[in-house]
Amino acid sequence: MSALKFSGHDTFHCRQQWLLKGIKLIDNEGYTVFNKPDVAISKLGVGKNMVQSIQHWLKAFGLLNDNHEVLDFTKKMFLDQIPFDPYLEDEGTLWLLQYKICKTQFASIFYLIFSEYFNDKVSLEFSETQIIQFIEKKLRNSNEREVSKNTLSSDFKAFVKSYATPTKSLKTIEDDFNSPLLELNLISQLSSKNNNGDTVYRINKEHRNNIPVEVFAYCLLDYLVGRNEISYDEIRNTLGSYFCLSNDGLDNLIELLCSTYPEFIYKNDAGIRQIQIKGIEKDFHNKLLESYYGI
Repeated sequence: MSALKFSGHDTFHCRQQWLLKGIKLIDNEGYTVFNKPDVAISKLGVGKNMVQSIQHWLKAFGLLNDNHEVLDFTKKMFLDQIPFDPYLEDEGTLWLLQYKICKTQFASIFYLIFSEYFNDKVSLEFSETQIIQFIEKKLRNSNEREVSKNTLSSDFKAFVKSYATPTKSLKTIEDDFNSPLLELNLISQLSSKNNNGDTVYRINKEHRNNIPVEVFAYCLLDYLVGRNEISYDEIRNTLGSYFCLSNDGLDNLIELLCSTYPEFIYKNDAGIRQIQIKGIEKDFHNKLLESYYGI
């Protein structure tokens, strides 16, 4: 994993149409348009800080490669003549984005909270202070550069605004409902505060029958990057954690995966549970999404 990153969004969480706007801008003007602030501001219709934030989220959601080029997945989702879901209207798309923002680890707090923070916790509740202390310890143990509390606090706020709807006011209601990941119901803001006066949030680990099996299969193959087997525990600690799946929910999704696609074979030998992948045709992962979106 590269160095942990907790800034770049300029305090703004990703808004519903930012990914489409940003990808279209790069497609029309090239990525260097972001080096021309006046042009980018005019084309995107947002302020300078929001332009920088859009750049950040395009990378965080894994829509660009290391050379800032638009990936094939991104073209299929947003740019093709018949794109998969450019306006993020299908819940399957949101699960794909949730997988990608955790997998890329570009916005490190997403991966750390979903995949690491709760490893040794009994409670599924958390607060800003707890997460900041966890990250500070992580940085020390990794011998990484110290990050200021203000930076970590801003990052935490952008994270929770991506998932949890706070108490509404007329001024904030449009802003609150403008994150694409809200619909997944992965995190809730609780009404009570803890003993330190912090707002308390809860990870919603659930059965989740609404994760399309084609999307789960695509994410699993993308995560494996050419490997042909994976343990149940590794799936649980990655995709299972990214999607806030209960153990029963993950079991059922794996059972559905293996019964739907014979390429995925469940093995349980001497208590060692794993999935093996056999007979995958070329471009199989893309065909999964084409089948799901009916393209």
